[in-house]
Amino acid sequence: MNFPDDNTESAASRRSKHIEDLIDEAGEESFPASDPPAVSPLRGPVAGGRPLGREKEGMKQHPFK
Repeated sequence: MNFPDDNTESAASRRSKHIEDLIDEAGEESFPASDPPAVSPLRGPVAGGRPLGREKEGMKQHPFK
């Protein structure tokens, strides 16, 4: 029967701990989570029902360019 050696097990343990630390840090940096994002990554209808940046008929450029 093959068992992982101590080096493999320690590397896996360190990787798991590192990932958990990254997740914890991201959670701390994004607190409070109730704040809305400043910019929506989605293109599409907004609260007013109009597509983002397409108020004028025939507008083809992205609104942030």
